[in-house]
Amino acid sequence: MRPLICALLLCCSTLALPQTSAIAMVTISEAPSDSEIIRQIEDDWLKAERTTDIAAIERILARDFAGVGSNGPVPGKSELLRTLRPHAGQSPPYTVEHSDMRIFLLGDTAVATYTKTYTAKENGNVGHEDMTDIFLKDHGTWKLRFSRSSLNPGSE
Repeated sequence: MRPLICALLLCCSTLALPQTSAIAMVTISEAPSDSEIIRQIEDDWLKAERTTDIAAIERILARDFAGVGSNGPVPGKSELLRTLRPHAGQSPPYTVEHSDMRIFLLGDTAVATYTKTYTAKENGNVGHEDMTDIFLKDHGTWKLRFSRSSLNPGSE
């Protein structure tokens, strides 16, 4: 009788393990990875630039956002929002796309590098910038903390 009970327990326990693992794997695979989240934030950031989406910009940028552009420091979050509010919902005089994105994760820090391509709507002139964005995870939420851009005249 004892060997029969042991055999039944062994069968039941081995049947239960794969079911538990399958459930855990489904739960884990449904959650987006940090890389996917950063890529989505970058897509949202680009869309916000295309449409001057103040709410998206406010959501994406860290309170203490800072940046450096090809002409020096860029406005912080509050100054940037103040400058953009009168233009909310308007498209800029150019189109913008990004390419060659790479994302590096370092604990609660993420770095995204990519090329941004601007095309003037009026005359079709094209400009390129090499971008580096640094994100910090604060209380479980990724925020854009620092952005650096430099002109890339050689890209075509």
